[in-house]
Amino acid sequence: MRRGSLKVVAALLIALLCMPDSASARHRSRDTEAQPGEFDYYLLSLSWSPAFCLSSPGAAECNGPRRYGFIVHGLWPQNEQGWPQYCNVHVPVPDEVVQAMADIMPSRQLVYHEWSAHGTCSGLDPTAFFALVRRAYASVTLPAQFAQVSQPLQRSPGSVADALLRANAGLAAQSVVVTCSGQSVPRLREVHVCLDRDLKGRACSADALREACRAPLLLVAPVR
Repeated sequence: MRRGSLKVVAALLIALLCMPDSASARHRSRDTEAQPGEFDYYLLSLSWSPAFCLSSPGAAECNGPRRYGFIVHGLWPQNEQGWPQYCNVHVPVPDEVVQAMADIMPSRQLVYHEWSAHGTCSGLDPTAFFALVRRAYASVTLPAQFAQVSQPLQRSPGSVADALLRANAGLAAQSVVVTCSGQSVPRLREVHVCLDRDLKGRACSADALREACRAPLLLVAPVR
């Protein structure tokens, strides 16, 4: 390729990287300019702990005397487009708050991460934010069939969502998103429940709905 052509290609690449309305630029702008308390709704992320433990067997929640089913991954402020993260708030989580969350968020590092990445954008202090996390978790009734899964189960993503909807009359179909991970037979990874700022069920935004598992069947790993 001649030198003049190389200069043209280089100029085009620089222009593309600097375009203000590229997706990456929008995400950077959204993250760095997010203001605490300015968001549209919450997404409650419930992680299926047995699936996590298969990939991370050394994690704290996988080695204690208690075996977990669904645990709280986080309560994430969301916008109708995108979401805020890592807001400019620098307040530590009190140790008593970390300890009080252990029954539903068994990893200390998870609590710290969730505060840093998401809680800082809530407009609340750590104590109030994690009290809200507990209220959000308590507002969702988990289906009894997931209380004691002793053998691997195969279920469609739709049947997992339907079980949650049947147990929670206040949730509509687009309030629940089932996610999965893996290739041949994907595993149930998380269930996302979209809640308004009063913790009432509401439809998830398009960004959240795009996370839905598209596999016809997924594996529900047993609680060990």
